[in-house]
Amino acid sequence: MKNKMTRIVATILVAAIIMGVIPAIRAAPPPAPAVWITPEDLFFDTAHNGVGDKFNVTIWMSTTGLSYVWQVKVNFNASQINAVRADYTGSGKSEFFTGHGTIPVTPTIDNTTGFVVHGESLVGSDSVPAGSNSLFWIEFRIMAAPQNGETLSSLISVEDPAAGNTFILDPDLNTIQGVNVGSAAYSFSPPPPVRDLAVTDLSLSNDHPKQGQNVTITIVVLNNGTITESFPVEISLDSSMIGTLQVDSLAADNSQTLTLEWNTTSAPTGKHTITAEIEAVPGDTDSANNAKSKPITILSATGPNTDLNGDGKVDMKDIAVVAQAFGTKEGDARWNSMADVNLDGVVNLFDVALVAKDFWKQ
Repeated sequence: MKNKMTRIVATILVAAIIMGVIPAIRAAPPPAPAVWITPEDLFFDTAHNGVGDKFNVTIWMSTTGLSYVWQVKVNFNASQINAVRADYTGSGKSEFFTGHGTIPVTPTIDNTTGFVVHGESLVGSDSVPAGSNSLFWIEFRIMAAPQNGETLSSLISVEDPAAGNTFILDPDLNTIQGVNVGSAAYSFSPPPPVRDLAVTDLSLSNDHPKQGQNVTITIVVLNNGTITESFPVEISLDSSMIGTLQVDSLAADNSQTLTLEWNTTSAPTGKHTITAEIEAVPGDTDSANNAKSKPITILSATGPNTDLNGDGKVDMKDIAVVAQAFGTKEGDARWNSMADVNLDGVVNLFDVALVAKDFWKQ
């Protein structure tokens, strides 16, 4: 039987963006000079978010020389999100120009076309040396939800400087060339599927058959996830595969009963373990429930029925099996079906007598 796959834990970023502001996350920026946006990836799902929820992005800038003025235009898909507010990241100014006198402006927000323009200038003969820091933030509101399992996706992007609306000026008011820009990928989708397959029951028609007899192995499997699944169920005797059953298109929250007719001719005598196992699927939330096992004792085909441990002879080991379960009935804690030699549902003196009568038979 194949080894069980290591459970893969799959997690989507949602907790930090529910009904509020996402903290600025500094991603690896484009090469300076550059203007970019964080977070770079904005994931929302319908299980946690809805129309009206808000989130923030932060715009950053890096330079390789002296700077004096910046202006940034950020474009977005107004059919999916609207800009609610925008402001500098510092106190009345950008963090980039903190400690310097500035001329602030009020950002322009256009939710018809879908853009925000903001900017800032130093005063007099001042300048800021090469560096990297934040400029301003924008708060967005979700305006549309995905329908029928679709995913809404778009970019929140810094406009290409070639369009003339995003630029950095040096102290001589010359445009700094080669400014790289970045964007944030926005998506709103149904929640990721839950995958959880389980073996909920395993039973044997006979747990102490003689070699050559058939045993009906009955397995109940459950799809405890949220999507339809197809998968194999592997049945093994100890570490040896004895059969595979295929489950096709098992719907979420549904179970299915499977049966395997197994002939014990090639099974060695003695105590063994029957296991039914489902290979863990990627993202399985509980791989611990993917298998169940049952003990089985294969008896000698030629030995007496009272050879309870299947070692080819009746001795004190077999009497001990009955003695240990003496006085029990099916369902009791010490019950052992092998000890019920006459199959009347209880272990009593009749069973003891039958084993004792065959003592040392082979």
